Amino acid sequence: MKKPFAIFSGAIWAVLAVMLFGGNVFADPAFSLNAPGNIFIRQKAGDTKAYREALLGQKDQLKAHGFSAYSLHRDLKDRHVLIVTLKCSDLEKGIDFVRSPDFMSALDKAGARIPMVWYGLDTTERKYFGQPKMTGGIVIARNEVRDYKFWLDCFYKEDGGKHNHPGRKYKNSAYSIHHLPGKPETALVVHEASDVSKAPAFMTSDAMNGEMEATGVIGLEIWYGINIEEGLF
Repeated sequence: MKKPFAIFSGAIWAVLAVMLFGGNVFADPAFSLNAPGNIFIRQKAGDTKAYREALLGQKDQLKAHGFSAYSLHRDLKDRHVLIVTLKCSDLEKGIDFVRSPDFMSALDKAGARIPMVWYGLDTTERKYFGQPKMTGGIVIARNEVRDYKFWLDCFYKEDGGKHNHPGRKYKNSAYSIHHLPGKPETALVVHEASDVSKAPAFMTSDAMNGEMEATGVIGLEIWYGINIEEGLF
C-alpha cells in the first residue's frame, strides 16, 4: 500500500502554511468542515515536560477556538516523538488555529520540530475523560479509501464495530472514526490498546491487510502511542 501524503508545519510556518497546509489539500472544497472533529499531531520534541507545558500554556487560546479536550502520548518506537489529539467543535476553526504562528511558535520554543498533522470530522465521537495518568496506548490508523460509505458499512458490520479479531493479543476499546472528504476519501480510526507494543504485528498482519483491501483501503499509515495523560479544557 502506498504511504499517504503528510502535512507539516513549523518555525517557518508562514511559508509552509501556504505551501503544505493552506487550503486543506484533502477535503472537497464543496464540503463544510464547520462541524465537530479531531486533530492529530505527531511531533518530535526533546523534552516531554517542556512540550506539555507549552501545549497547556495555550489552554485559553485553545478553548477560545473551540477545543474542549486533549490527550498526550509518547511514540511507541521513539521516546522523543509525541502524539497529541485535540477535540474541537468546529474543525475548520480548529485547523486554522493549529496552523497559526502563535500556536506553532509556542511549541517551537519548547524544542518541538516540524509536525505531521492529520484531522477529520467526527463520524463516531472520540471520548475524553480527563485522566491525568493513563495506562495502555493508542492506535491511530489513517486509511485512504475508494468509497467511504462502503468502507464504513463494512466497518460497522464487523462485530458491531468492535473488531475483536482472534489473534489480536491485546484488548481493544473506545473506537472512534473521523472522516475527511476528498479524492481519495480518508477514514481515521482510533482505538485504545491495553498493550500497544502488540498492536503493530496485528495491524500489519496478512489477515488485516486482506480485510483492508477488501473494504477498499488503498493507502494506510498508522501511529502507535504510549498513553501519558488526557485532559479537558
